[in-house]
Amino acid sequence: MNKITQAFLTMAATVALVSCAGKSTTATQADSSSDVVLSSSSAATSSVASSSSTELSSSSLGASSSSFVYVVVSSSSVAGSSSSVTAVSSSSVAAVSSSSVIASSASSFNPFNPNISYGVMNDPRDGQAYKTVVIGSQTWMAQNLNYKPTSGNSWCYSNTASNCTTYGRLYDYPTALTACPTGWHLPNTTAWNTLEAYVGGAATAGTALKANSTLWSTNIGTDAYGFSALPGGLYNGTAFYNVGDYGEWWTATTGGNSIAYNRYMFYSSADVNLTNDCFMSNGFSARCLKD
Repeated sequence: MNKITQAFLTMAATVALVSCAGKSTTATQADSSSDVVLSSSSAATSSVASSSSTELSSSSLGASSSSFVYVVVSSSSVAGSSSSVTAVSSSSVAAVSSSSVIASSASSFNPFNPNISYGVMNDPRDGQAYKTVVIGSQTWMAQNLNYKPTSGNSWCYSNTASNCTTYGRLYDYPTALTACPTGWHLPNTTAWNTLEAYVGGAATAGTALKANSTLWSTNIGTDAYGFSALPGGLYNGTAFYNVGDYGEWWTATTGGNSIAYNRYMFYSSADVNLTNDCFMSNGFSARCLKD
């Protein structure tokens, strides 16, 4: 049995988070001589034995100072034989995710709540139509923005056009600020606070706002208000991460010259979280709020 296999057979179930500023808040390693972790792609399979391949990254979690990376290690996923584990050696965090599993069939899912009466907004810039929804005193787009500006920086997850169709585009902060169509705007933290309070508070808002869809790795969303949040992942300037597991949305509130506030939802959590130290160069989703 090689060292990598031994490390995984003794590793406890762990969720590690590298924040936008590169701070590791939770991490567990089998021994100090190895920084091998199981990538989030393994969360999409129930066990190594039933998977054709599970990719490992031998990189340090702190390799990138501008990325959110959720790394999920399931104790059940390492119970299979070592022959089905493939080691990937890299000097930086590998762009390994469940995107190839989830995004490939994303177009077959309808993420909207059939019991909600949605409106429609037609973007005159490119002809795209977006569902809209009234939640309390606010009118939100019920989809992530998918407009491609003529300037600035935006991406489709994994540079795959079908991911833009499903999840919307990912924007850096300066581009997101001006990407919404006329009559709509990128909401600030106060607007998000209003939304979360109306649906029962930030501690449970994630459950209420997530689409009731298997596009989420673990589907705990009720989409009770028709917000239909989807896990579009992120781009850190180098690689794409966590489609299916995680969604993050820019707000119009800044935290300094190069950082800004955002909201994020994680697949297994009921809450909506606020982060105030994300680099503006990151690529996150954008939701537009009616003026």
